Amino acid sequence: MPRYWNIPASALQQGENIIWIRVVAVTTQSSGIGHVLLGDSSQIMPKYQKFWHEQRVLLFFNLIASLVLTIVALLVWLFRRKEHMFGWFTLTSLFWVLFITTVVTTEPLFGFSTLQIARINIILFLYFCLCFCLYAWRIAHRTFPRIEKSLLILAITNTIIAIFVPDSSLQWFLPLCFFIATFILFANFLTFPFIAIKVKQTESTLLAIIFIFYLVITIHDLNVLLTSPAQGQMLFYYTSPLTTLLIAIILAIRLTKNVKHIEKFNKILNDTVIKAQNDLTTSLNQQHQLELENTKLQERMSLAHDLHDSLGSSLVRSIAMIDQSRDNLTNPQFLSMLKLLRNDLRQIIDSGSSSGTKTPETPKIWGAEIRYRFEQIFDELEIESIWLFPDQWQNQPLTLECLTYLRVIEETLTNILKHSQAKNVRVELFYPDCQSLVIEIEDDGIGFDVAAAIQSGISVGLRSMQVRLEKIQANLDIQSQRGKTLIRVVKRQTTL
Repeated sequence: MPRYWNIPASALQQGENIIWIRVVAVTTQSSGIGHVLLGDSSQIMPKYQKFWHEQRVLLFFNLIASLVLTIVALLVWLFRRKEHMFGWFTLTSLFWVLFITTVVTTEPLFGFSTLQIARINIILFLYFCLCFCLYAWRIAHRTFPRIEKSLLILAITNTIIAIFVPDSSLQWFLPLCFFIATFILFANFLTFPFIAIKVKQTESTLLAIIFIFYLVITIHDLNVLLTSPAQGQMLFYYTSPLTTLLIAIILAIRLTKNVKHIEKFNKILNDTVIKAQNDLTTSLNQQHQLELENTKLQERMSLAHDLHDSLGSSLVRSIAMIDQSRDNLTNPQFLSMLKLLRNDLRQIIDSGSSSGTKTPETPKIWGAEIRYRFEQIFDELEIESIWLFPDQWQNQPLTLECLTYLRVIEETLTNILKHSQAKNVRVELFYPDCQSLVIEIEDDGIGFDVAAAIQSGISVGLRSMQVRLEKIQANLDIQSQRGKTLIRVVKRQTTL
């Protein structure tokens, strides 16, 4: 720390004057008053201000800048633990801040003695040199496990010695430890440019230039100290602001590269996601198209099977009857065959149309349409009709089953209107037990011979109802006599 003393002219005598200055310090620390300049105030003050600027202002500036960089690097490392370079730079800056703090302070901190501060100071400088090497290597993405392990062992050993070595031995230990730390630092300065040449990175190249600059400055300052310390100009003090700026630039370059890598990764990820979405959309469209084509093909095959099984069998049966008949068929017989073919075709159409419909919510909604159509006809013919449907399905039937029940009821009511001469009709749907559904259509007409109608083969309505009910595995029971005809449909339900 530069000091300035102003001696009044009245205190000086003619000729030679002797000024006594008492220095209280530790002898092992090479203590003394240092370089002394004597002269007029106008001549000495500018030099004093220069010394103050170099040895105090610039060091404080370096201390503050290093502390700021330490905090920034620490925050970056906390959020990106994989960036080991920022972690090692944090340790490097931290040890440098602590080292500079011990240098700029004029009084021992925390009640330590001068020798204790000296021990702490040399330990901090040693770890600063070690972390500086690791930080430089991490910038270049290089690791040297054996060298790093050896340096760590050396640092721990020197730390233990620095703590426990007697005060009398500090006079040789502190310079030795300082020489070892400086040698490690200079070795890094000399070798890192070769590493930077191999790596070919912007930040590594910039750091290598800084190291070469350090070597030049160090050689210059050593020459000044050894030859003319009073008249020479020390450049070390002026390197701190420049070094801080260059280190900040290096960190900014690395951080910018990381951000660009992240942006590039995000762009690649976004493009990959978009491509995957497009591929998935194309695949789904193709799959949907294939499903549509498959559905159409299945519908066509189903329609072909239905035509073959139902209409085809009816045609074959009709052809066989005509071919094997000895007598000419009557018009009613031909008409019955044609009606049977018509009903088979209608049944195929109903089966196909049922796939796109839904089961009505309640039985009353299910029977509302047919009830509305036939009640108008019954009213015109003065026929009393009773319609009994429960409020809810106990076991909801399938869509095809609902359509079949409607066709059976429609066919039965049509026959009643044509042949029965009835005055009262009852249509009822009910559940005799939990697993059975029963539909009854009853009238008080003239009745008919059920066995004869079935054996004759010309009762198209009965045949159509039987075929429809067989497809849904339901049973048809017909009881008829004069004054009462009951058609009963029984279906064993399965819970959906």
